[in-house]
This record gives sequence, C-alpha cells and structure tokens, in this order.
Amino acid sequence: MKYLRVLLLASALGACSSNPSTSVMPGRAAASIMPDAATAQYRLDLRPAAGTFLGCPYPSGDVWQTDISSSGLSPGSAANIKATIDGHGSGPFSAGVIVNGQKNTTNEYINMANRSTPLVVVHPKKSFHTPKSPEPWVFTPPFYIEPTSNAHAMVLQKDACQYYETYSTTTKRIGRQLSAYSGTFVDLTQPFSRPATGGCSTSACIPIGLLAVRPEELAAGVINHALGWDAISGSVSKSACISPAAVTGCSAGRSYKGPRSEASKAMPAGAHIRLKASFDISHFHPEAKIVATALRHYGAYLFDTGTQNLIPFVNDVNGAPAWNFDDQSDLGSISISDFDVVNAP
Repeated sequence: MKYLRVLLLASALGACSSNPSTSVMPGRAAASIMPDAATAQYRLDLRPAAGTFLGCPYPSGDVWQTDISSSGLSPGSAANIKATIDGHGSGPFSAGVIVNGQKNTTNEYINMANRSTPLVVVHPKKSFHTPKSPEPWVFTPPFYIEPTSNAHAMVLQKDACQYYETYSTTTKRIGRQLSAYSGTFVDLTQPFSRPATGGCSTSACIPIGLLAVRPEELAAGVINHALGWDAISGSVSKSACISPAAVTGCSAGRSYKGPRSEASKAMPAGAHIRLKASFDISHFHPEAKIVATALRHYGAYLFDTGTQNLIPFVNDVNGAPAWNFDDQSDLGSISISDFDVVNAP
C-alpha cells in the first residue's frame, strides 16, 4: 500500500519491526515515505519557526497557538486525570516515529499541492459522510496514503492554504478515482469554527496534521502550536465532547473501562491537557525537550484513541523528524498523571 499514489496523513498506527529499523509505534511500519525516499534530498529550513503550518497560517482564534502555560484549570481536571488512570490509560507517552538512525520515518506524510495540481472527485464510501470534494491529486511525489488500516491521507494546497485530510482512503490510478470513508477540510485562512459532528478524519474531527510534530520544527528548536494526544482506548469518555472537538458524535464510541462511578468524569474528546510545570525536563535530550516544552506551553488535544498514549509526528517536504531512542526514553517517562486539564478554548 505504501506505493499507492495518494496524498494523505497517517494516524500513527505503525508496527514494531523485526529488523534493525525499530518502531516505537504499534502496527506495521512504513518502509519509506516515498518510493524514492532513499535517494530523495531534503533541505531543512533551519530558521526559527515563524508559527506557520508549512508556510500557511493556523486558523485564527484561541485553539491552535495560544500559550496556555498560565491558563486556569478545568474544574474537573483532577477527576478527569484520575478517571483516565483508573480506565487503564496511565501508560507512557510515545512519539509516532519509526527510529532508523538517519532514515527515521513516520506512517504519516503531508502531501504538497498547488494551484496547478489536478483536482479529482472524492467518492464517499458512506452516504452519511461527505468528504470535501474535489481534492488535489498529486503526482510528484506520488499521492501518499498511510500504510495502515486507518489509511489516512493529508494534502496541503499551499497557494490557497487549503488543507484536506481523509480516513479510510483508497485510490485507483486508472481513471484517477479517489474514495474515502470520511474527511476533514480546513481553510487555514479563516478563523477556527467548531465542527458540528464528528467522524471526520479523526473521531473528534480535529485534524491530525495540524496537531503533529514536524521535522522543520525540531530542526528549528521550537514548536509553537498545540499537539495531539491519541489516548489509550477505553480510558476516556465514550460520548462527551468539548471544543475544539465536534459538538456531537466526537468519540470513537468505545466504552469506558474504568469503574462505573467514574464514567461521568472520564476525559471528553477535545480535552486540552498541559504538562505540569513541576515536571522536570531539564535532563531531557534536545528533541524530547522541544516536544515537552510545547506540551507545557501549548498542550495537547485528545483527538482519538488507540493502543497507547501517542503524540503524532509527520514526514513532510522537509524530510523526517529527528528522533532517537534517548528522546523516546525521555518522552516515555511522562504519563497522564503529569498533566493537568485546562479550560476549553
């Protein structure tokens, strides 16, 4: 599937590999982001991050780039954290990176398009989901679809700053047929608008691409936007939704596995968690410290659930994220008990 010609974002469900390229994500690892990744030459922008999403703005408002280091706690913060722990969600945090020396990769890739990129119709797989259509179809590099069962896909039309993200994406090269179960579309030039219903590219309808750690951010030494948190399935609420998650239908629908008495206190989709200032990151290795600092200042949104507490990372036109086992060990020392929940934007 890794050679399917589709532009898409992956949801970080890769697999532990039996070869020297060892994954820190569950599932099947992508051997490469692009068929010619072994020979591709990337140029990192080493200038300090200017707060843009690959040259485009984040939607204005309080959601993406508000420093929350001094924001007030949600009244239910302590109860939410306890419910997550009691729901078996206290596992270590992990990065969505497949570590392989100088050739790290992720299952996720942001495909870049422009005004000249051909547009194709996106055929909905279910009548009750209508992905944004048409969508840019990129030929060089080939349109990329996440090589896992989630089959996410991401496309950024950089000239107009239009972002597309789809779930369960498939394509047929003959006739350029593109299909998706559901999807998310964001006009990055417009203010944030809370989605009405979930089940978009993620269960909470918060796009993974805008939440992910990107390679140029680690190279620049700063991340100035909120990150994403893919929680352990069953440790969070089955149905509760708060902004920026969709108003309704925002969860994966999996029952809370903790005590019944705590079900009403389980973490809602869209919850904004912040790493406690008292948590010591002074000994962290460089890249892990960059991520931990972002978790202190911008926090992370609960956008979906999976097999571990995962922070999404992506490959993009600037290559793969710099990350190693020291960084992963540092991040793995963080658990949900090291966070507070702040008020919703």
